[in-house]
Amino acid sequence: MTASTRRAVSLIRSESTKFLAARSAVVLALITILATWPIAAMNAVSGVDLDPDDPRLFSAEPIPIEYSGFEMAGFGYVLVVVLAALWAGSEYGAANQIRTTLLATPRRLRVFLVKALLLAAAVAVIAFLTMWGTLVITHAAGATGIDPWTLNAAIWANLGGIVLAWTLTALIAFAVGVLARTAILPLVLVVPLVIGVGDLLAGFWDGAAYLPVVAGAALFTDPAAGVYLAPALGGVVQVAWAVVLLAAAAVSFARQDL
Repeated sequence: MTASTRRAVSLIRSESTKFLAARSAVVLALITILATWPIAAMNAVSGVDLDPDDPRLFSAEPIPIEYSGFEMAGFGYVLVVVLAALWAGSEYGAANQIRTTLLATPRRLRVFLVKALLLAAAVAVIAFLTMWGTLVITHAAGATGIDPWTLNAAIWANLGGIVLAWTLTALIAFAVGVLARTAILPLVLVVPLVIGVGDLLAGFWDGAAYLPVVAGAALFTDPAAGVYLAPALGGVVQVAWAVVLLAAAAVSFARQDL
């Protein structure tokens, strides 16, 4: 193993330890997963015993089966944005831990990349476990006719879309936090988009469909809603947002004064 490889492995190990040792990260991950599942169960069973002509079944447009369960994404979506913001801002503040980090590893771009990749991996795992469990529960408890363990190709595609959307949104929040050197700005800018402000804007302004979170929603939301881009275009737009903001954050991180 070369000296460069050893340093890279040491950096990954130290940043991983730092991430896993952060109580807020572990708590947010557990809440995201374990709180979404019972909510999904309650939502799934709420309509099982209703009569076919019960007016409550017709109070809104029925959700196509391949999108059923994805309405549970909102709660966890907010929490992964919070996780990303805290990860971005954790090095700054009164302790100014970033000084110690860069003294140990002066190659700033490498530090930035490892931080971003660790966050992406963690959020992808959290997103998959949260929404896979949600879908299993939804189709098992709701008696939808879909095998909860095998699902189907369309549902798996939407599950992949939501994992990608959560991961890209977390990276966007991380990039904004690095640029601002604080967790506050990504919370102020990204969380409102996640909780529905972006969808609201898209309802009366076509340009809002190109906002990062709204574009990402096209990857797992029924296009019949009429406010989203085509799934492929939405994915490209959100990837573009993430790449541009991460590039800007990387340049800022490499040049910032400490």
